[in-house]
Amino acid sequence: MNLSSTLDYVIAISGFLIIITSFAWNIYDVFLRKSIHHLAEIRHEEHIAQSSDSAIR
Repeated sequence: MNLSSTLDYVIAISGFLIIITSFAWNIYDVFLRKSIHHLAEIRHEEHIAQSSDSAIR
C-alpha cells in the first residue's frame, strides 16, 4: 500500500475510524444495553411484587 497523497491518508484514517466506531458500538450494544434492559426487568419484577404485597394487605 503506497500512501503518496493526502487523499490516501484521509481514506485510510476514515476506514480506521469506521472500524473503531463499529467495534465500540457493538461493545455498547452487547454489554451496556443488555445490562440496562436486565436492570429494568428486575425493577419491574420488584414493582409487581410490591403491588401484589399491598393488594394482599
